[in-house]
Amino acid sequence: MKTEKGFIFPTTMIIVLFCLLVVTHLSTSLISDKKFYFETEQNYILENLMTIAVNQTLKDLRSTRVEVDQPVTITTLNGSFTYKMSEVSSELTEVTIKCETDEKRKYQASYQYNLLENEITVWSEN
Repeated sequence: MKTEKGFIFPTTMIIVLFCLLVVTHLSTSLISDKKFYFETEQNYILENLMTIAVNQTLKDLRSTRVEVDQPVTITTLNGSFTYKMSEVSSELTEVTIKCETDEKRKYQASYQYNLLENEITVWSEN
C-alpha cells in the first residue's frame, strides 16, 4: 500500500476532462447548426413572401384596379407584406414591397413596371 503513486485518480480526471471536451464540442456544434438552419428557414420564408408579393402586385397592375399611393398590407401564415404603387409616368409605375416574417426579419425591394410592354424594367433590392 505504501508504494502506490496515485495513478488512478489523475487518469480518471484526464478521461473525464476529455469526455467533457467532446461533449462541449458537440453541443456548440449542434447549437451553431440550429442557428444556421433557423436563419436559412427565415431567408426562404422571406423569399417566398417576396414571390407572393410580386405576383400579387403584377396581378393588380395587369388588372384595372390599380390603387396608386395607397399601401396595401396582406398577412400570410408565415408573415406579411406591404406594397405601394406610385405612378412615375403614364407608362411607368413604381412598386415598393416590404416583407416581414413572424420572427421580425425584414426584406425590401422595389421595381418599375412598364405598362405598355407589360414587363418589369428595373429591379432594386434594399
